[in-house]
This record gives sequence, C-alpha cells and structure tokens, in this order.
Amino acid sequence: MALTLLIICHFFTGYGLLRLLRIDHKPLVILPLAFLAGIAVDSLLPFLLQLCHCPLYPVTVFGSMGLVSLLLNTGWLRPVRADRGTTRPSQTLKSILSPIRIRSYELPFLLLLSFLIFVSVWRCYYLPPTSRDALSGPEAIAEYAVREHTIANSFFTVDLSTTNNQFKSPFLIGLQVIYKMAGFPFGQVWLSIVFVSFTCLLYQLLKLTLHPILAGLLLLLMTMAPELYAYSFMILYDYSNMVFFFLGIYFLFRSDGKDGAPGEFFFAALLMGVSTYIRSETLVLAAFFLPLIVRKDWRNKKPLGKMVRRCVLFLLPSLAAYFLTTWLYINYYLPVRYDISSLTNPHLLQLSALYHVYVNMVTELVTSAWSLNLWGYFIFLWAAVFLADVLVNRRLSRPARDWLYAVGVVFFGLGLLSHIFPLMEVGLTIKRGFFKILPSMLLSMANSRLLIMLSTRMTRWEEGLVVRSGG
Repeated sequence: MALTLLIICHFFTGYGLLRLLRIDHKPLVILPLAFLAGIAVDSLLPFLLQLCHCPLYPVTVFGSMGLVSLLLNTGWLRPVRADRGTTRPSQTLKSILSPIRIRSYELPFLLLLSFLIFVSVWRCYYLPPTSRDALSGPEAIAEYAVREHTIANSFFTVDLSTTNNQFKSPFLIGLQVIYKMAGFPFGQVWLSIVFVSFTCLLYQLLKLTLHPILAGLLLLLMTMAPELYAYSFMILYDYSNMVFFFLGIYFLFRSDGKDGAPGEFFFAALLMGVSTYIRSETLVLAAFFLPLIVRKDWRNKKPLGKMVRRCVLFLLPSLAAYFLTTWLYINYYLPVRYDISSLTNPHLLQLSALYHVYVNMVTELVTSAWSLNLWGYFIFLWAAVFLADVLVNRRLSRPARDWLYAVGVVFFGLGLLSHIFPLMEVGLTIKRGFFKILPSMLLSMANSRLLIMLSTRMTRWEEGLVVRSGG
C-alpha cells in the first residue's frame, strides 16, 4: 500500500509539472517521464525542509509531497481555452493509460528486458546496500535522519577523516528518507522506479525512428552493459545522474526542432539542474552546451539579447543546484567543514598531464579487455555504426550530429574534470561518469541514416507480408 501511494504521488507530481510546462509527447513517453520528473521533485523536498529547519517527520515529509503534488495539479482538469493563445499537451490520463499494443516480434526483447528488470528490482527490495560509498555517507545519514529527524545528525560525530562521502549531494539522502519512512528498511526501491521508467522511456524514443526489432536489440545491448546494469540496483549517484543528464540533453535538442514546444527549453534546464543537484560537477558539462545554443540561435538569426537570455536560463537551475548543495549545504548547514579548493590541481597549465588523462580514458575504458567487462560490445557497436554512416552517407543527420556533440562533451568534459580534480580517477569516478555517454550513443545510433534506411525496408517488408496475407 505504501509503495502504491508513493508511485501515485510521484506520477501526479511529475504529470502536473509536465502539464505546467506544456510538454507534449507520445503517451508512452509521457507516462515514464512523469514518474522520473516526480521522483526528481520529491527528492528535493526533505533537503528543502531541512534548509528551512523543519524536522523530518513522516507528517512533514509526506505532507509536503502531497501538497506539492496538489499544487502542481491545481486546475489541470479545467480545459484551456483556445482564444487565450495557449496550447496544452494532447495527452490526457485516459490516453496515457490506454492499452499498449505489442507486436509478436517485440516479445523476445521485452521478455529479456523484463527478466533483467525483475532481477534488479528484487535486489533493490530484498538486499541491503553494501557499497562503501553509500555506507560511509548517504545511506548512514538517511538512517540516522529517520531516527533523529534531521540530516545534521549524530552520524557526523564519527571520525570521517578517511572519506568525503558525507559531503556528497543530499539527493540520495532525501529519497532514502522517504522510502525508509514508508516502511522499506533498505529504502532503495525508488531506484527500481527510475530504472524501469528510464528503460521504458528509451524504448519508446528508439521506436520513433527505428523498427521495434532494432530498437529492442539496441536497448538490450545497452541495458546488459555489466557496469551500467550493476548500478541499476546499487544506490549511488551515477545512474540517476545519467538519467536526468540525458533527459536534459534530449529536451534541449528537441526544443530547437520542429516538434519542440516553448516549455521544453525550460524543462531541459530544470532537468540539467536536477542532474547537477545529483552530482555537482555536472555544472561543467552543462556549460559545454552553451556554444551549441549560441550556434543554433545564430543560425536562426535571433537577437543577441535573446541568445544571452537563453544561455542564462539554461544554466540558471544548474547554478542554483550547485549553490545549494556545494556552497550553502556544506559550508553553512553541516556540522563539519569541507575545503573543496584543496582538492584542485595546482598545475592546471601542465597540458601534458591532461593529454595523459585522455590517453588513459581511451586505453582503459574503451580499448582494453577490461572495457568489455564494463560495457560489453556496446561502444564498439556505436563506433562501427558511426563509421559506416560516415563512409557510406558522407554526412550525419542533424540529430546524429547533435548526439555526437553530446558524446564529445561527456568524454572531453570528464577528462577536463579529472585534470582539475585529480581525485576523479579514471578507474573510479570517470568510469562511472562514462554512464552518461551510453544513452547519447544510443540516440546517436537511433538517428543513423543507415539504421533508419534499414528500418524503413523492414517496415515495408512487414507491410507487404500483411497485404499478401490479407490481414
């Protein structure tokens, strides 16, 4: 019952936000997107309550969740008059929850994905968190927060000089507090909602351009990447950071396309802010998308003032998230202090060291035998599709170029961050940061001219079979 109520609350919170921003998409995209947006909003509430010095009791936590959900959905039943010059998403609850049509050739992929989902969900529900980073930081803080009704609890009286996990984002703490208060001793069931929703969302996005067989195959290969799959049931920041970073990029690209809606650019900025809230270094990666915004605005001959406003608007939620979690939370809320400036590299101009970072990233995370244990053959498949597209078609489609830019931002951005903060080692933090590359590679392949041509031929062949069979 508690899980059902939480799922309903997440959905209506996210659905209300989507309607508020006039986000329009296929019903089967809106459904998982509403869950993800709802979890993002709800994860902030325990943190904001504590910043306001409000104790974390079930009545305050769940009361704030219900209140936010109610406020976001106020008036959503009232139709929007066309003469006001506004638009609204065409999806209603009835259309979103309508029966799903599944073709017979989709079943093998869906059954395999369902098995992977079942294993992940069961591990989240049945097994406790065991990773060192969680036990020395967010998991322990959340456990004591439930008992003592505050994030700044007695956990911080322990000698924590050998770790910095207690200073990381309160994203995990907030969600763990919510689910522990709901009666789940290990808390991490929320991660299953993120994993299932994101998997369903990716499948629907792939099917927009590819035949379901190709969409199912590509999604299965990415989901089975060993390192990525392990983090679908291990509560750390990287999987969730990947999800919201990808969604921020997706709606940024979509907002400039023919299907874009005015609210999608702001929604992209909010999602990037959530990603920065989860991992503060994402702010640097978000800034790398500003040249792309300027270039597109320049080509569309938009005035300089509008270019500046769009850049500021896109970066503002990420700056706010960084300010709250890194400056205000650490410096003025926690009972212990953390000097981030001492972690920076004092020799930033030694570019040879930066070059070696990129070399190590390629040799260790892409071309080594170890990389097969991390990603399987997914990155090699992407490279093969990319090269084939370039050699055969001579040029990439505009969406493929955008997603290639996103891949480059993550790769070069992570290397730069490792150079600035040497503690971000290639084999640990950068390895997990590579998660953010995989969905961008997936969407890059979904917009490959060769795969789209193959999908078109498969669809025509399928339609021909239907006609010949009289169906």
